[in-house]
Amino acid sequence: MSVLIFIDVAEGSIKKNSFEALSYGAKIAEQLGTTAEGVVLGSVNDDLAALGKYGVKKIHHAVGAFSHFDAQVYTKAIAEVAAATGATVIVFSNIISGKAIAPRLSARFKAGLVAGAVALPDASNGFTVKKNVFSGKAFANVTVNTDVKIISLSPNAYQVIAGEGTAEVVTANVTAAS
Repeated sequence: MSVLIFIDVAEGSIKKNSFEALSYGAKIAEQLGTTAEGVVLGSVNDDLAALGKYGVKKIHHAVGAFSHFDAQVYTKAIAEVAAATGATVIVFSNIISGKAIAPRLSARFKAGLVAGAVALPDASNGFTVKKNVFSGKAFANVTVNTDVKIISLSPNAYQVIAGEGTAEVVTANVTAAS
């Protein structure tokens, strides 16, 4: 049981939204009493071990056919990492990549999906996530009852929290290919 966070990369650099997702996912892991782990696809110029300061303990880095975004290939690769780690919560940023991958992953795992989350889940009585509805004019509280839960975090909805620490970086052996 772990929380897996997708770390989105553009031209070798980690996107700002990924730091929000890392902080958010680490806080969920803390609430659930489990570990937060990240997954990166493709080559990265940034120091992946330094992402530990955002609360993740391990980074799964898959290199290979990830130079151009392909939602089907990314979905398959993330699904393999999620299955290998036993992830019960998977976190994305609600940007183009997250909007393309999260629903596919939801169908693959038969998992509940909350797109556009704006607050941490309430795990005291089930697993309820607050999200924007009606173009941000109202909120809805969505309860997810599936074993695997997928959340895509709205941009700028959660503060980036940096502390101390380093993450263990491991190579993820995935068979996804375009």
